[in-house]
Amino acid sequence: MGRKQKFSKEIKIRSCEKYYNGKGSFASIAKEVGCNESVLRRWYYAYKEHGTSVFNSSNKNKSYDKEFKLSLIESYLSGNYSMMELAASHNISYSIVQGWIKKYNDGIEIKSYDPKGEVYTMKAKKTTYEERLEIVKWVISNEMNYKEAAYRYGVNYALVYKWTRSYLKDGEEFLQYKKRGPKEKNTINECDLSEVEQLRQALEKEIALRKRRELEIEILKKKEEFEKKLRYRK
Repeated sequence: MGRKQKFSKEIKIRSCEKYYNGKGSFASIAKEVGCNESVLRRWYYAYKEHGTSVFNSSNKNKSYDKEFKLSLIESYLSGNYSMMELAASHNISYSIVQGWIKKYNDGIEIKSYDPKGEVYTMKAKKTTYEERLEIVKWVISNEMNYKEAAYRYGVNYALVYKWTRSYLKDGEEFLQYKKRGPKEKNTINECDLSEVEQLRQALEKEIALRKRRELEIEILKKKEEFEKKLRYRK
């Protein structure tokens, strides 16, 4: 869902036209409208670039890929354009452009953005143990991208996060849903198992633990590689 606008389209158009027709300065018109002067300037630059349609409200967030963000940042760093001019020419919020440039200057990796807001409100659906394990492994293999995994597999974001954290902390067995209610009376005691069965269970636990450790090591390696890139950029 898009954000609710504080000022209507009509107010923005009227303010821009008033300035364009020389009926006031940015400062006087902004005071009259009740907004900051810099905000009015941004409205006007966007209005000059795109006309009145620039103020049409949208109920969807826009997606921006990494390449686009970097090209815009490079344009700013070249000194030929201001943040306000870039925001206006591409019809992007000034605060968004400012945020990208700040991240870049702080050495934070610039990533593509795709809203996929529905993953947070998606209803829970039944999944098998094998499906949950596949989802968790995909998350770990893709830089802990919970949001993309939720969208990819059609599962609620909160569940994907919970499964992954449980897996890393406690292992595969915690991805198996346990039936609620009183415990069964005829639970098999480990002492009653044959030696072969006990060894088999111990081996399965050891294999699961080893797999989890291997994934944790892989995550640490990726994290170190990312931190090296940031240090190199600085």
